[in-house]
Amino acid sequence: MTFRPGQHVGPYVIEGLLGSGGMASVWRAWDEKRSQQVAIKIMADPLSDEEQLAGRFMDEVKRHKRLSHPNIVALREVFSVAGQPCMVMDLARGGSLAALLDACPERRLPFERALPIMSGVLAALDHAHRQGMVHRDVKPSNVLLDGTRTHALLSDFGIALAAGEKRRTRAGLPVGTSAYMSPEQIRASREIDYRSDVYSAGCVLYEMLTGRPPFVAEGPQSVDDNTARAAVLAMHLRDTPLAPRRRAPSVPAHVSALILRALEKDAGRRIPGCAEFARLLAAPPERFARGTWRRPARVGAIAAIAAIVAVAVIGAMVVASGA
Repeated sequence: MTFRPGQHVGPYVIEGLLGSGGMASVWRAWDEKRSQQVAIKIMADPLSDEEQLAGRFMDEVKRHKRLSHPNIVALREVFSVAGQPCMVMDLARGGSLAALLDACPERRLPFERALPIMSGVLAALDHAHRQGMVHRDVKPSNVLLDGTRTHALLSDFGIALAAGEKRRTRAGLPVGTSAYMSPEQIRASREIDYRSDVYSAGCVLYEMLTGRPPFVAEGPQSVDDNTARAAVLAMHLRDTPLAPRRRAPSVPAHVSALILRALEKDAGRRIPGCAEFARLLAAPPERFARGTWRRPARVGAIAAIAAIVAVAVIGAMVVASGA
């Protein structure tokens, strides 16, 4: 089922489509009871396993109800239309971080403007982690902004992992968005924890400050979506990212070093948690002595070849999350 502009759904009047994905679509609507705009997320028309899709959607509802934080999009209510579940959420008037970057010269933000946004994202992730939840899909389109475009609101817990929750994806099948996936997420490890979100947050901050994610398929590798996706996944497993400061000299040296530490291949060598990541980003540059943070170690040649082979097989199976 899909909505149409002008349609009445309970006390809500549908105004227009905000975005859509494989699992759901999000619509802007007018709340006649409260006289304000809201966002309504409705499950997409299932193409194969309706029960599986509905189960994933309701899992998201349950996760969202466990979270209450000023940097997480607020869930107002849940109802169904023609048997399909809907979530009513606060409307983020500033659009998404992805849209903000697209509107900026070279898709970059100065660190002073990026810092409050990233601090909000990290605060939201820290709250989710304290509730036993890993987001697994931190990316610019899932970071929404208020009207001032300085306050971040993390959204879309559709593929999050919550403690004690039944997994609905097949073993060995990676889920997420290739440009922001941690190495352990790509390997579909059963040991994914909060450090995976630290890596993804590092990818987002890298893009905010340099205009592109750490790894991008270029040349022959970008011929088609599956080949490009597999190439990017291989880079996450194999390659050392270029220091952000080398792509954008305006990036402070200590921030560039912090991002590289967040992007360590080995989860044990990353910044130990999102709260610590936020604290370090806000610390004065004098806090960091030269050489404090080391660049990620390169993977050996044999491991690199194995990574390329593995990613070539799984690349086409990566599932991008819904809206």
